[in-house]
Amino acid sequence: MAIKKVDRKAFLNIIETVLFLDFIKGLSVTLKNLLRRPITTNYPVEKLTPPKRYRGAHGHFVWDGTEPDSLRAIEKFMSFEKGKSRCVACYMCQTACPMPTLFRIEAVQMPDGTKKVVRFDMNLLNCLFCGLCVDACPVGCLTMTDLYELAGYSRRSAVLKMDKLEENAIDWKKRRGNDPDRIWIDDEHRERLWGKIEWSG
Repeated sequence: MAIKKVDRKAFLNIIETVLFLDFIKGLSVTLKNLLRRPITTNYPVEKLTPPKRYRGAHGHFVWDGTEPDSLRAIEKFMSFEKGKSRCVACYMCQTACPMPTLFRIEAVQMPDGTKKVVRFDMNLLNCLFCGLCVDACPVGCLTMTDLYELAGYSRRSAVLKMDKLEENAIDWKKRRGNDPDRIWIDDEHRERLWGKIEWSG
């Protein structure tokens, strides 16, 4: 493959040299942006609300009467408690995950023959936050919330146990359950950050 030569002006002409035209061109970009409102936020004093579809910390939806039909079809084989996780221990989340070691799932057989989940741990240090586990869940138990402040002082704090997962989902559903499923909360919120977008076509 031949090397394509690009002609560049090696030297400035006399007018460009005397009037500093290149310097003024560069400075005009700086001055134009100097007068604009910055799009960055003063975190942690100012915090943005992420979109509903944001992939933050995980949560487990609980047994509360809003279960999908896929769960109602198999509920007789499971032992559920009201207000507790509706996980059916099918291991589909672990199967779909690129890092299956982040899950520790255990279930036990109850005396009446039903199955009950007794352990569901997620180690977020291994998580890619890709959302494949949520898509794979056949009963809509697993979700990703808008919680993004996940820093901690120990590795142990990055492991979400079942009670924490339930708490995350209950909180998220209470706050964001009725929000429209869109990237931005509303157009005013988007325009405040990014300006008015002219759609093409």
